[in-house]
Amino acid sequence: MILFKLIFTVISLIGIIRPDIMWVLSEGWKYKNVEPSETYLLLSRVLSVIALILIWVFG
Repeated sequence: MILFKLIFTVISLIGIIRPDIMWVLSEGWKYKNVEPSETYLLLSRVLSVIALILIWVFG
């Protein structure tokens, strides 16, 4: 269980610090010369914070 928490903590921290990397890994590889919108980046950060809190509170 602690390994699960650590893996998802790292993923969530990457999503908080560099949401553009998460975009490239999830959607960006499908398109050429396209950047994520500011709204997407903000929403990605917010959801990463929520996921990190849920992982450590309920995990």
